[in-house]
Amino acid sequence: MHALRQLAEVDASPYDDVALEYRNPFTGGPVMASISCCIQLIRPGVHTGAHRHTSSVVYFVVHGRGHSLINGERFDWQERDFLVLPNWAWHEHVNESPSEEAILFSVQDRPVLDALGLYREERRGQPLPTS
Repeated sequence: MHALRQLAEVDASPYDDVALEYRNPFTGGPVMASISCCIQLIRPGVHTGAHRHTSSVVYFVVHGRGHSLINGERFDWQERDFLVLPNWAWHEHVNESPSEEAILFSVQDRPVLDALGLYREERRGQPLPTS
């Protein structure tokens, strides 16, 4: 969590706020050939921008409370909840606390889509780079 908090001081995405991907120390790639894992910090009061991508994601709420808008439908979450994001769904996250951070752990299938050349990401009206 220390690295995540340090990153929050210098870099944040308007779509994910502050996120770190876990990497395989032997290959430098994702934790598994078909699955990536990330930890995401949403700072107090932050409402991320709406975007979508071809990967599906399962989130586990490690800490905090808030809600996510998925294809316009609101889903409230708090510590120990799971949240599933289907592929190509518009989504945004909101940390409702004015003073506490929210921490989300996620597992996603992006490595498979990257390997097949099928990963795409888009923000409202404008494509994002696929890295």
